[in-house]
Amino acid sequence: MFTRAALPSWIALVGGALFPFALAPHFLWPLGLISLAALFYALQKSDTGKAAFKRAWLFGLGQFGLGVSWIYVSMHDHGGTPAWLAVPAVALFAGFLALIPAFWFLLRQKFSGQSLAVFSFASYWLLQEWCRSWFLTGFPWLYAGDAHLFTWLAGWAPVSGAYVISFILALTAASLVIVVQTRNWVYLMPLLLWPAGDALKQINWTHATGTMSVGVVQGNVEQNRKWLNEEIFPTIDRYQADTRPLLGNDLILWPETAITLLYQRYQPYMELFAEELQDNNSTVITGIPFRWPRGTELEGEYHNSIIAFGEGEGVYHKQRLVPFGEYIPLESAIRGLIPFFDLPMSSFRAGEVDQDLLKVTVHQGDSTELALVAPYICYEIAYPDLVLETAKNADLLVTISNDAWFGDSLGPKQHMALAQMRALETGRWILRSTNTGISALVNHKGEITDRIPVSERTSFSSVAERRAGETLYMKIGVLPLLCFAFTLIALATLIQRKGRGETAL
Repeated sequence: MFTRAALPSWIALVGGALFPFALAPHFLWPLGLISLAALFYALQKSDTGKAAFKRAWLFGLGQFGLGVSWIYVSMHDHGGTPAWLAVPAVALFAGFLALIPAFWFLLRQKFSGQSLAVFSFASYWLLQEWCRSWFLTGFPWLYAGDAHLFTWLAGWAPVSGAYVISFILALTAASLVIVVQTRNWVYLMPLLLWPAGDALKQINWTHATGTMSVGVVQGNVEQNRKWLNEEIFPTIDRYQADTRPLLGNDLILWPETAITLLYQRYQPYMELFAEELQDNNSTVITGIPFRWPRGTELEGEYHNSIIAFGEGEGVYHKQRLVPFGEYIPLESAIRGLIPFFDLPMSSFRAGEVDQDLLKVTVHQGDSTELALVAPYICYEIAYPDLVLETAKNADLLVTISNDAWFGDSLGPKQHMALAQMRALETGRWILRSTNTGISALVNHKGEITDRIPVSERTSFSSVAERRAGETLYMKIGVLPLLCFAFTLIALATLIQRKGRGETAL
């Protein structure tokens, strides 16, 4: 009901719904500040933990309900789930994700109240985003900081990643609310962090060690036919044919499960094409399903994998699997309930940590060098911690995906922006190939230098830098920022317990 008492709840819900418009593809970043300011205001009006929980949950419902609406496309258009079931399923997922900020802001109300309100709000916002990076395998999506690829705040990404940008945004939004309420201009001090970010952009955290020629093939294979038996060999022919004009490039990237044959069955065809690649000094890296053969410890287990062949070598098995997409939690209980739970290749096993990087031979005139390539499959590029760790010894990052599951929705655009943020955080170039787009080459500043339009069967060739060195974020991770946040929370809690009343800063 639209009553005065219900107004803060409505403000929280509408504020949450504004949040996704700050992110890709719109990048209307001021809406992100308005969204966070709405949440801060709604929490100001919360006198109890129950009220804070409710309003933070409503904010999250708006944020995730709109922000991850693209899941409907995979469930309904490709997963065979009827609309009457897919819509509430997406709503249920959004409602579940909303429990995370609700829980953290319940803790804020319980322990800190409105003491050090601006700092505690920013700290708890940071903690709920960080929690989503690992809780139940994690969903590191829709972070506030991801909206700032192209603003002054982008300079903070190599320092402490999208997390510190999110912290600064929450700090700024809360401070602006206090300024409006009190006309005390001292609360504008967090704005100084914005030009500081612009100054940080001038720092070259990593350095170029050379170049390598690269190519990307976007096959644009229709998702509803991709896994049909009659499409297996035409798809192989398609990728090999589209690759031949790119021969001579050091590295040519194909998308996730570009090859729908199992690795072992594809090997005879791979070996034939590998000879052609070697004759032209090229390496292909492709996604492919992998099954452990008989007589091995993991006999019969499947992986979503990447292989390199031709002038390069290596196999990588995906570590971070997508729940309900690549593995089914409580599989024995829910398999067969709806068609979405029975999609092809939805019973993968997670790969081990500390896998070797892929190797690609780089040709420089008459000499050759070995480039180490860090691979990420689809969803993995969203995990800052995973990318930071494996990028340390890599010359180049590659990520492959099959965003055809989500059509021309928000999902593929958000996914592309996450890859750009990882490039900023690591100071590395990223080469990305997807089945239907967006395929692109991203430089170490997070800028797209080459791209392929969505839903086109085409390719491109380009030149990527190989880079070495570590950004500050790669060296220290998010732990110092978390410690800072916990320190602020401890101070706010101490002030609250001593009964000193409300303090904005």
